[in-house]
Amino acid sequence: MESRGKPRTLSNEEGILVETILHQEAIINCTPDLIWSVDKNLQIIIANQAFSDSIKSITGAAVRRGDEVLIAAFGSEQLDKWRSYYLRALNGEQFTVKEHAYNPVKQATEYSLISLTPLTGHGNEVIGVACHSKDITPDTLNLKALESAVTRLEKIMDSSMDMICAIDENDHILSINAASEKILGYKPEEMIGRKLFDFLYSGDLEKTKKMAASVMAGNDVTDNENRYVRKDGSLVPLMWSARWDPKDRVRYGIARDATERRKSEEALIESEKKYRYLFDNNPLPALMWDLETLRVLDCNEAAVARYGYTKKELLQLSVTDLCPQEDVPLLEKVIKEDIRDKEFYRHNLRHRKKNGEIMYMDITGHAMNFDGKKVSLKLANDVTESRYFHEMDKLERKILELNAMKSKNLPAIINTYLSGIENLHEGLLCSMQLVKGSALYNLAAPSLPQAYLDQIEGIPIGNNVGSCGTAAFLKQKVIVTDIENDSRWADYKDVAKKFGFTTCWSFPIIDNNGDVIATFACYYREIKAPAALEENTVQRAADILQVLLENHQREQALKLSNERFEYATKATSDIIWDWNLETNEVYYSGNIEYLFGHKSGYNNDNLPFYFEHVHPDDRERVILYPDQVKYGTMVNWSQEYRFRKANGEYAFVLDKGIVIRDKDGVGLRMIGAMQDITRMKENELQVMRQNEQLMEIAQINAHEIRRPVATILGLTQLLNENSVTSEADKQVLTHLKAATDELDEVIKRIIDKT
Repeated sequence: MESRGKPRTLSNEEGILVETILHQEAIINCTPDLIWSVDKNLQIIIANQAFSDSIKSITGAAVRRGDEVLIAAFGSEQLDKWRSYYLRALNGEQFTVKEHAYNPVKQATEYSLISLTPLTGHGNEVIGVACHSKDITPDTLNLKALESAVTRLEKIMDSSMDMICAIDENDHILSINAASEKILGYKPEEMIGRKLFDFLYSGDLEKTKKMAASVMAGNDVTDNENRYVRKDGSLVPLMWSARWDPKDRVRYGIARDATERRKSEEALIESEKKYRYLFDNNPLPALMWDLETLRVLDCNEAAVARYGYTKKELLQLSVTDLCPQEDVPLLEKVIKEDIRDKEFYRHNLRHRKKNGEIMYMDITGHAMNFDGKKVSLKLANDVTESRYFHEMDKLERKILELNAMKSKNLPAIINTYLSGIENLHEGLLCSMQLVKGSALYNLAAPSLPQAYLDQIEGIPIGNNVGSCGTAAFLKQKVIVTDIENDSRWADYKDVAKKFGFTTCWSFPIIDNNGDVIATFACYYREIKAPAALEENTVQRAADILQVLLENHQREQALKLSNERFEYATKATSDIIWDWNLETNEVYYSGNIEYLFGHKSGYNNDNLPFYFEHVHPDDRERVILYPDQVKYGTMVNWSQEYRFRKANGEYAFVLDKGIVIRDKDGVGLRMIGAMQDITRMKENELQVMRQNEQLMEIAQINAHEIRRPVATILGLTQLLNENSVTSEADKQVLTHLKAATDELDEVIKRIIDKT
């Protein structure tokens, strides 16, 4: 330790003293304990290296001789406490204290045993204090741990539901925990010192003594049951575990009330009976199988019935034997990645019956330990039918949606539909043939070989002409389960055999008129009659295919009708119009543009257009209102009026229409034709003008010509009166009169004609 002040020359006595101090420092620096001393002014006289290092680690400052021992960094509370310690020692008291403080370097609390001893000089005067601090952290922590363990043990003993006791070699109770009161009704103090057998049921005394002797012979006993008499006189079964300590000559025992265990065992037996009953009588197939070997360990009657095996046969199979071969990798993956890692699991997998039929199974399972094996207990719910109906509904919705699209392709839609049906029934191959004349022609067959289709293309409709030809002829379904030996396939069985077909069912597609329009065929490469789901598929397919075909035929007919209508409107000089009374939309054919210059096509609101172009003088007589027509009684309508062209000129038109009404007489549409009669009207006016002129000419001519005729007639009459005597004159006069009468008759006829 360094000293303060400037160096100076020491006397011999001082040198000896310094040497002594150095020796002392060397001695005290050899210990890890903290050693230091302070004078009456509480300044450091000497301190070992351990003390210096400790102070420096806490405060960061080096310790020197003459420094104040009470350093402000320790805080006022610590300083006040240590000042009181030093003052006690300076007053002549020698004492020891236990201290603990947090060491920020070690980040732990340290415990110390500190001795403070007064330092005396000449005349026994106290001149300082010698201090020694020993680290007792490990001992303190161990002691605390021991005390804590004892406390915990006492708490465990007292909180234990089991009765824990120590028995000496003479069977006296040395100690017993508080559970004795709950189990036997006696408090510990009522039992300690008495013999354990005093509380034992007499009927179990002999076997219990034998058990005690066995324990004292060095044999540990577990789960040994006997009966004890409770304080209230009732019996309680206790399950004992005991061992002997030969060193202390003490027998330690733990007793548990076995009442609940007995109830549990009885309940377990009853539960096993119920489990067995539920397992055997569960309506769902139940299988227990080894998770390691995958072998079936047990099965119920429902599994036997569903899979078609006997119970003996099932117990010789593994779970992989119950699924299709192509699904085995998927099953193994599911077992490896899922089933073995979960207590409960659920999967959808395909299973195969003994007869090869595929089932879709909704499987719920429970992994557990059974007879030392890790097993799985699973229930397999056959959802084939529900899945089938779900998939069938989904397929039909898809097909109807495709059919509703504008850019549809009938063969492509039916191919998609037949492919979907094939996916619902393993091994099924479908085809559809259209009736054309008296033969059948392929429309769709997504999976049948093209070479086979080529050979049956154009097959005639007739009795005993395969399945399809016969079905179309008879207008009824034809089920052939063995093509090779069915007379209806006599002429075609070699073709079928060539491609491996052994079964063919055919169903006629009949339209609403009762005519066969197509056939729907189902092929299998095995002898097979239709099952219930297949019957359902075929019936639904026949209905859907009928809808598709009839819609297609109607659309084709409508398309052809529209084409004819378009051609008809182009071929006629009339303007064809179609008025929808529900929407007030009117269609005008192309002639309205050709004749009048107005835009053809649909007019969404026709009334303003009509008002604008009908001559004002004709509007009141001509204009029709939607409700007037819709709810009126008019059927036929015809009017002549003037209609304005796009160039502003008016044309004379003859407009005729007919109202189409529903069964209740409400008008739906009005269809008509507008004819340009302008030229006819002009010709008519011209003829009228000509007739008027002719009448005028005829009348003028008749009056002018008739006047001289009348004069001649008067003269001939006068000559008769004057008695013409000459025979020749009489003949002339007679001829003149006849000619004049004839001329008068001609004039009359002219007047009558005009």
